Amino acid sequence: MRPTNTSKGFTLIELLVVIAIIAILIALLLPAVQQAREAARRSTCKNNLKQLGLAFHNYLETHKVLPPGYIQTSLAARNEATWVSLILPFIDQANLYNTADFNACFGCTSVGGTNYELISNTIPMLQCPTDLPVPSLPYNVFARGNYAASNGIGPLISGYGLDPSPPARGAVGAFDQNSARKMRDFRDGSSNTIVVSELRKVENRIDFRGVLHYPEGPFIHHNFTPNSNVPDQLRTAFCDSNAKPACTGTYTAHNNRNLLYTARSLHTGGVHTLLGDGAVRFISENIDLTTWQNLGMLNDGNAISEF
Repeated sequence: MRPTNTSKGFTLIELLVVIAIIAILIALLLPAVQQAREAARRSTCKNNLKQLGLAFHNYLETHKVLPPGYIQTSLAARNEATWVSLILPFIDQANLYNTADFNACFGCTSVGGTNYELISNTIPMLQCPTDLPVPSLPYNVFARGNYAASNGIGPLISGYGLDPSPPARGAVGAFDQNSARKMRDFRDGSSNTIVVSELRKVENRIDFRGVLHYPEGPFIHHNFTPNSNVPDQLRTAFCDSNAKPACTGTYTAHNNRNLLYTARSLHTGGVHTLLGDGAVRFISENIDLTTWQNLGMLNDGNAISEF
């Protein structure tokens, strides 16, 4: 008798079982891969802030004061170069710094105009890799970043320290108009004062949040805890009603600012912060509001609870 030929292939049921097992393995592995990638992104973001801390302390060593939040010599003068503009030599951007005309208005430029090369240059070290990439520049001019100096309890207003009757605002933080802080000014302790935190960029061509070289970009406030759902306060012309994070228009021009930005990130659970002593801490979005506000003020004298 001839031997009977038997099939050695998979049955349909066996094939389905193999596919199901592969799908389960992918489902188990994918979150782990994503978590590993996010851990790497968070590490890069933290390192960016450490580099900023070194830059601030090197600036302090050279100039004996920290850079001003931004420059404004009178109510009418509109130089408005920011702390980012001034620390460029200390973050390996001396060539870019040397292109600057500090006698010019930093917010008045256009494509190809004075300081355009400086203002439009996206600096990789000032980008958090977890945040959404934003290729567009507001008005095709203003580069953005993810790290913003603490202005204390907002809002940031026009002419503070220059106007004899300035509008009301909260306690000023480590960086403000024409500020020149020394370490002795951190009377609450440099390890108890936030100098920089994260800020989310917005993916449209008008939003100024995160703009590097103009006062309506690189600042955060401590009125609300990190990742708050309360809308940020922007210039009306810069606020898109569909933007995320949300915003509301509260002023119309450079001379009647009423700006208030909250620290935010796309990291799960909170934001990275740079303290005055150069340490970087990840602070939970569930931090007590009073503690968060005390961390935003450098000389209020309030005791800081655990954070």
